[in-house]
Amino acid sequence: MCNSKYFLFGGTILFLILILASCNWPGASDRATETAGGTTDVFTPAVPAGPTNTDGAETILIPGGQFWMGSDSSDSQADADESPRHQVTLDGFYIYTHEVTNEMYARCVAAGGCMPIQALASGPTSHYDDPAYADHPVVGVDWLMARDYCVWAGGRLPTEAEWELAARGTESLRYPWGSEPPACDRVNMFGCQMPPDTMQVGSYALGNSPYGVWDMAGNVWEWVNDWYDEDYYVLSPASNPLGPYYGELKVARGGGLYSEPVQMRAAARVGANPHRAYDDVGFRCVAAGEALPPGYIPPPDYHEFVPPGGLDDGGETLEEPDRPGLGIIGPVLVSCPDPAGNIHLFIGAVGPSGAPITAFDVQVNGAAFTCYYDDALRGLQCSGPAPLDYDTLTVYDVRVYVAAGELDGSTVLHPPVPHDCPTGAWPPDIRLELSCPSDVDGTVLATFTSSPPIRWDRVQYLEGMSYLDAACMPTSPSTLLCVLPGRAPGELYSFSMEGQDDSGFRYSWWTVGAVPEDCPSTGDTTLVMTACFEGDPRPVQIVGVVYPPGSTLESVSADGAPLTCFSMGPDSSICGPISGAPGSSVTVTVCLGGGSCSDWPITVLDCAGGPEIMFDLRAGCFLVYEPAAELEYWPCESPLASAQASGTSLTCMNVGPCHYICTGLPGDPGTLLTFDAYLRDGSEIHSVVDVSLCGSPPGGETPWQIVAAGCHDDANIYFIVDTGLSWLTPGAVYTYTARDEIGSYSCSVHPTIPGRLYCVGPRRSDPGRAELCLQPEGGEMVCQSFDDFPAWIASIPACGTEPPPELPPPPFDCSIYSTNPLACDSHPECRWEPNLPPNGACVHR
Repeated sequence: MCNSKYFLFGGTILFLILILASCNWPGASDRATETAGGTTDVFTPAVPAGPTNTDGAETILIPGGQFWMGSDSSDSQADADESPRHQVTLDGFYIYTHEVTNEMYARCVAAGGCMPIQALASGPTSHYDDPAYADHPVVGVDWLMARDYCVWAGGRLPTEAEWELAARGTESLRYPWGSEPPACDRVNMFGCQMPPDTMQVGSYALGNSPYGVWDMAGNVWEWVNDWYDEDYYVLSPASNPLGPYYGELKVARGGGLYSEPVQMRAAARVGANPHRAYDDVGFRCVAAGEALPPGYIPPPDYHEFVPPGGLDDGGETLEEPDRPGLGIIGPVLVSCPDPAGNIHLFIGAVGPSGAPITAFDVQVNGAAFTCYYDDALRGLQCSGPAPLDYDTLTVYDVRVYVAAGELDGSTVLHPPVPHDCPTGAWPPDIRLELSCPSDVDGTVLATFTSSPPIRWDRVQYLEGMSYLDAACMPTSPSTLLCVLPGRAPGELYSFSMEGQDDSGFRYSWWTVGAVPEDCPSTGDTTLVMTACFEGDPRPVQIVGVVYPPGSTLESVSADGAPLTCFSMGPDSSICGPISGAPGSSVTVTVCLGGGSCSDWPITVLDCAGGPEIMFDLRAGCFLVYEPAAELEYWPCESPLASAQASGTSLTCMNVGPCHYICTGLPGDPGTLLTFDAYLRDGSEIHSVVDVSLCGSPPGGETPWQIVAAGCHDDANIYFIVDTGLSWLTPGAVYTYTARDEIGSYSCSVHPTIPGRLYCVGPRRSDPGRAELCLQPEGGEMVCQSFDDFPAWIASIPACGTEPPPELPPPPFDCSIYSTNPLACDSHPECRWEPNLPPNGACVHR
């Protein structure tokens, strides 16, 4: 998968990046070629100074060199993911002589560096605490647990290429010991032990690799660092490959005690769920520092648990179909310290079939936290004191102890510590509502309603390990609307906010929200982008194609000429090469199964002229019906300064790192425009984009129109009006009235789209037609009626349930501030009583 990167969240591309400088298109390869006399290239590998591990494990120096990785396509025993056979050159490294044992792993658990094993009554994990099995390889560890051990020990997991070289040597042996078929005097595989069980490490000298590394075949599968991609070998780098930057499965190597002889081959590879612990998967480490591909995305920090089963009623094995899970613990989202010095956590936690977990205990850096189960978000909401050394920490040590029948056990998670934290009291009353992803651009709308009204200076959402600024606009004194890069239904956002009220009193807030799960499908998500392959001797241009889940790619052509495509995963491919004069336009046609085809204009790049900024430019509709160009580029080293479409300046909103949505495209739908973007460091991006059909564009003599309506909060609805009035922009001086036949509405100007108003007011059962009047300073008043207003209002689902008018509203629950004296005293109905047990309490005034 040569480090191609994309995220699809509800139909919106959050990032689409190709980091291809070290990759090679077939036919333009810089790999050594095999001849009858062998290879002619000379490679001098770098040799490390010495092993870095601190756990006392014995290591062996693998001096590096060239070898043939994978299997030939003519090998009847080889799977497709082992091809093509390709030559790889590696620098030297130190690898553990043996697999990590039960005793070694137990020392890491005792030191607080590793998550405990969930030992079952039967199967190999049942021996974990038995001294007689201290020197057996540890199993029942998922990939995250294996990674954590190696980091604790001062090393890392081996790359897939390092593992294969250590197993087969520079002679590229079929098995670690040579070419003789596997037998029970060389390996521990299925049929060698009855019932199947692990053997003490170092039991099979006849099975050693050419370097003297033990148990590289059989006994247990071994986790390696690489993400799994069945097509990675097609385009993997020829020197020190580090694997794909992202995937869903991690690679395991070597075969295990339940494996057939075919899995003892040094080239055999499988992909496995990195969040599940298997009865036949262990690991060994490389005694060296971190080595990751560009743009690497680690697996989310959570652990899945499965019930006992199989013939021995033990744990899950790697090669059996996945069992239904008992539950998932993680990931963890953590707030900055609040004014009382407490931090707040959300921990994903679900039991069998998504059931809530009701018996739990949570500790953060050794301190007990108070938690309750949040049914809406399906996880634990916890709070407790921030560690005294908070400012020096990079990650927290979060330990979740669960008592839920078969899910009994503890989980260790390491969420990042947020810094650059806002200051101020937490608001006494604030609510968050997230919309479904937009069906035109995939974005998600976040509506914050606060009391007292707060002007938010900073609103950020968590993306990966960092908080990013959200694009927001106030729609009333107490309401803020933010546009977020899309995420799929059920996925979470974590927010950090800072602002002040009219008196200047400062507030800060942190919360977690989930995208509604009952969202409709967002439709077609086909996407085409382009980049150069910096190969030698012939750099070529390719396109990356991402298509809807479940679709099949039938063909891709450029101006009618068919392109060669390679799969990059279930829903993506790269195709090429693209021909043409640099700067010219080419139409790429993508056809999916069922006969649906779409055309994508791209610009021919000057791939021979050196490295270029790689980018994705796609036409679409912003928010509701505004034609827009969505631009993302890599490397992300400089922000966008300005952009134009056929000479017309565009308004661009930053929605992520080097990710912009630009509006103001001139021309009718279908018009092909030149697109020019200028970065602050002087770099330029030039391409073409067409104007999308997003409904009747506002402007000119076109009547004003309502383009969207929905729930603003529990009691109020909103509707969006496009007027086409170019003077109606933020900062304009004007007067207005907005009313239906019963009452009025309050409106505010959209921050980036001229002529667009966002209006809010109470929902009325029979509002009649609406009327909007606008008058600029020194100008004439213009009005328009909307006969379709009742239909828009009727289309809005119920926004909330109000109490019967004859009943008084329920009293405010002051106990929610039981750990926050400042927030308690700031609420008009509450006061803090410091003398109430155990440490004070928030009560009604």
